[in-house]
Amino acid sequence: MALLVALCAVSACGAQGGGTSEERPAGLTASATPSATGTPAPTGSASPSSTAVGGKLTLSELARNPCRAIDEEDRLGIVINDSEPNNGRQSCRWAAYRYVVAFIPHTSTDLTKAAKYRHLTRKTISGHRAMLGVSEALDRKMYRLFVSAGKKQSFELQVLPVNEGTQPVSPTTVATRFAKAILSHLR
Repeated sequence: MALLVALCAVSACGAQGGGTSEERPAGLTASATPSATGTPAPTGSASPSSTAVGGKLTLSELARNPCRAIDEEDRLGIVINDSEPNNGRQSCRWAAYRYVVAFIPHTSTDLTKAAKYRHLTRKTISGHRAMLGVSEALDRKMYRLFVSAGKKQSFELQVLPVNEGTQPVSPTTVATRFAKAILSHLR
């Protein structure tokens, strides 16, 4: 929620690439800056690169430091990177493509098999079972993607538009891009 408010403030300031430290709320770090084309271009990541510190990580390792699930080589247009507890679990949130994308690892349950999510659309992403659907959050549609990450493990991506209006990329495309990147870093 705090990230959504911060993103709205950054968006209102016209600081698409994260802005200066005065425009960016305290505690949020920019991990990309705008290029000459206006598209975020990767710069130094706010969190250690998962590939730079010994290769792929387990989901349990990502649960301790979830922002390591994505690194700067993934080129996902990330302009803000923020981590904090989410319902007792550590999560990471990124701002990308005018969306807030939250990553929540579930290290002891595969939510793609949960009865309460059977109404979601089944997908396969990089060979992994996935479930995609929509729910309401803050009077807007929030897209949720659950991806199986091993025996009794999964991760969740929540994709919420920063503001109303036309988005440059569909929320399902954003969720799928982030899922593929995260899966590429898992062992």
